Amino acid sequence: MGRVLAVASPPDLDSVASIYLLKRALKKEVEVKYLDHSVIDTMEADYILDSPHGIAKVQRFDHHDTKAWTCSAMKVVEYFKMGNAERRLAEAVCWQDNAGWRVLGKDGMDNLLDTALKGLMVAGYKPEEFDRIFKTIFDSLITKFEEDEKVVSRIEKKILFRGENNEVLAVDGDFPKDVLFQLYSPQFLVKVSKRGLSVTRTAKLQSPDLNDFKERVKSMDVAHIDKWFFHPQGFYMGYSTDPDKSEKIPVDPVSFSKELLSFVTKK
Repeated sequence: MGRVLAVASPPDLDSVASIYLLKRALKKEVEVKYLDHSVIDTMEADYILDSPHGIAKVQRFDHHDTKAWTCSAMKVVEYFKMGNAERRLAEAVCWQDNAGWRVLGKDGMDNLLDTALKGLMVAGYKPEEFDRIFKTIFDSLITKFEEDEKVVSRIEKKILFRGENNEVLAVDGDFPKDVLFQLYSPQFLVKVSKRGLSVTRTAKLQSPDLNDFKERVKSMDVAHIDKWFFHPQGFYMGYSTDPDKSEKIPVDPVSFSKELLSFVTKK
């Protein structure tokens, strides 16, 4: 059998990611052509991605035939039954492709992957060049997502405290924040590790302001209150310790979390 031909719509984050995922799934050399839809309309190819035009001899991966919140990259993942790491990458692409930036409150805000791709195009890079560059980026993201999966099974055993309605989640261990928020969706995440204690408010909320929690922290740890950091924007606070000096956190994490819950729920 000759070389596989894959035709995709003009480069954007979805078409480039779709090509990457197709190559990853097929594990063979793929000839790639990014073409205008009017050109694709007159063509046959083994795979057609991110376009409703042309004739796909093997499979078409396109999301323009549905109102569902999806993208062509996700179509590839689902067709080849790829893993959770590939699905997370596709989810990031779908977010961009379905104007997920609307929730950020700024029109037209792209995620960094999309902005980086547009930057390469403006700088005059050719499709084969940014395919190569994005392969490195996507490979790294997949590796990160695969490592995230390995820690998921350990997190449940490390939960120190959890509010009844998920207002506060306290975890013992330096687990990735993005994984913890995705798994449990807490309003406030308390992380305890050899590097100290931190509190992060979910990006979905704009209040309460953690600076207003300072007086309660002072009542628990008046001797070290000047060592606590409170972010001016109120979404983060923390206490740092030096792991090489075996420093201890000056508060009991569970008692601290219960006090935070009281503050959050105004009880």
